[in-house]
Formats: sequence, structure tokens, C-alpha cells
Amino acid sequence: MKPLRRIAIVGNSTKDGASYVAEQLESMAKTFGLTTILTMDFPPPDRFLEGMDACFVVGGDGTLLNLMNQAVTFDVPVAGIRHGQLGFLATFSPDEMNRKMPIIFQGGYRIKRRSTLSFMKKEGCELLALNDLVVKSGSDGRLARFSVLADSELVAEYACDGIVFATPTGSTAYSLAAGGPIVHPDSDVMLMTPISAHTLTSRSVVFPSGISLSIHSEGNSDDPLVTADGQPAFEGSVRLPLEVSVSKQTFPLLEEIKHSHFRVLRNKLKWG
Repeated sequence: MKPLRRIAIVGNSTKDGASYVAEQLESMAKTFGLTTILTMDFPPPDRFLEGMDACFVVGGDGTLLNLMNQAVTFDVPVAGIRHGQLGFLATFSPDEMNRKMPIIFQGGYRIKRRSTLSFMKKEGCELLALNDLVVKSGSDGRLARFSVLADSELVAEYACDGIVFATPTGSTAYSLAAGGPIVHPDSDVMLMTPISAHTLTSRSVVFPSGISLSIHSEGNSDDPLVTADGQPAFEGSVRLPLEVSVSKQTFPLLEEIKHSHFRVLRNKLKWG
């Protein structure tokens, strides 16, 4: 890949020590002649990534997820420097910076295009999620009833606490906790996993890209709670149906050339 010339650095000030790591990275980048912009404001200012060759996020996967919309809009690859637990997206560690960042600065990296979910209310504008879209009951502890259609054909009706719609990237997040499968991030699919379904045969379903799913309420007394990547998906109340599909827009993730997805899985999930 081409050497980096202009980079953005975003530190999550709520993480102890993140500012120190961000400043270290900025100093290192400048010694290699790179132009840098740094912010500890989180989320970062609008258009912060515009014109950048890459962005380095000091925090965790949650910090990186908050850069998703800018990264997609300006097509800027993002690398995560984790500050704490090993992340599935923030795979660099502060201890590795002195050894790995000079290689990255000089072009020793690759860009992986991670799929995103497109979702919208009926006749609304497109919104994106990198991990998942979650639709849950609007009442704590109350059973919800939903139906899901695939291109206008009924897939199933669910009595459950909610449903997780996930990308392959998000297959190791909430979807996995709800009993869904682990899917390789290069797969072009969408997962649907019911949460605490009241029918034992209700299981995850994997859909190919190109299929649009529609989520309907079946007589629920309250509006649903809808989150995208762990944050409220809409302002104000939400009415179903919602449409969700694999978006044509992708998230550019910067990785080292020797990055191994399976090594991350083994370390994170404590596989042998």
C-alpha cells in the first residue's frame, strides 16, 4: 500500500492513559514526517477525517465504532489501538506501537472492507451499523412479538425479548451472546438471532446480501427499543416496520499485513 502522509488520531479521554498513548503516537508519526491532527474530544468533531490517509483510534472497539460514519463517508481506513481488553476491531496494543507503527506508516498494511447494515424506517433515509441492529421490547421484562419478512415473504413470527440483526463483524458481539454463530468477516451475509425466544426451535438464520428484511410489530403495546452498535438508532419514538439489509457501503479497516482473524478469535475466546 502507499505510505501514509496525513493521519488523524482520536483518543477516548474516558479511558485512563489514552491521552498519553495518543500523544506518543503523534510524536512517533511526526518523526517519520507525517502530518497529524489529534483530538481527545469524543466523539470527534464533524468532518474530522476529511482528507486523511488513515485514522488511528486509541480506545476500544466501542471507540472505533463511533468513527464508522465518518470513515465510510470520507473513505478513510481506521486502525484501533486497544486500551484494555483485546478487541476484535482494535487489534493493535500500545506495547506494539514502537515495533509496528513505523511499518504501517511506510505502507506495510492492508485495508479490509467490512460490510455494514443498512436500516431505515419506512420511507426514511439510510442509516448504517457496523456490528448490529437490535430491536427489543419497549417494556422491561415484557415479552414482545415480532414478525420478519424477507422480500415480502414471511420468515417467522417470534415471541422473544428482541432480535439481533448482525454483520459478520458483529457476529462476535451481541449476536454471539444471544446464541448466534461466528461468521468470517469476509462473508457477504446478514445474521438474524432472536433473543431469549420462547420457542426452542427459534434459531439464528443467515441471509445472503441482496435480501431485504422487514421487521413488524405483532400487537405490542409499546414502541420498540432500537439500537445500532449499542447506541439509540433514532431520535424519539420508533414505529415498526423497519427495513434492514446489507449495505453497498463498506467500512475500511486498516490491519497489519500479517493480521490473523483466527488468532484474534483464539485469544479473545480462549480457544485452545
